[in-house]
Amino acid sequence: MFFVYGVNMSIARKAALKKVLTYEGSGDNRRELSQEEYEKQVKEQTQANFNKMKPQRLSHSLSTPNLCAEFIELANTQEQHKHLQIRYRKPTGKLNPKTKKPQMSWEVYTG
Repeated sequence: MFFVYGVNMSIARKAALKKVLTYEGSGDNRRELSQEEYEKQVKEQTQANFNKMKPQRLSHSLSTPNLCAEFIELANTQEQHKHLQIRYRKPTGKLNPKTKKPQMSWEVYTG
């Protein structure tokens, strides 16, 4: 199974919406932000998140690398992305001492 990993603006915006507050200050100095101020802070935080985020899984399980390449082409037409790469699970050759199952790692598919 193959997956597409990367960073896109919608993931960065979702993280920014969780972090940015609708007010500033505390106690008696608390003030509600106007919609323009709030949107400006969200936009700045979104850009900061986009620049520093690690690649995350963007797609569901895809059966072939060709489907992943098509997903990447389609994703690039819709919104801004970076670090798009195809990854797959590869056994490391080690066993988990508790479960005795092979340990797996995510490897970048080079084709």
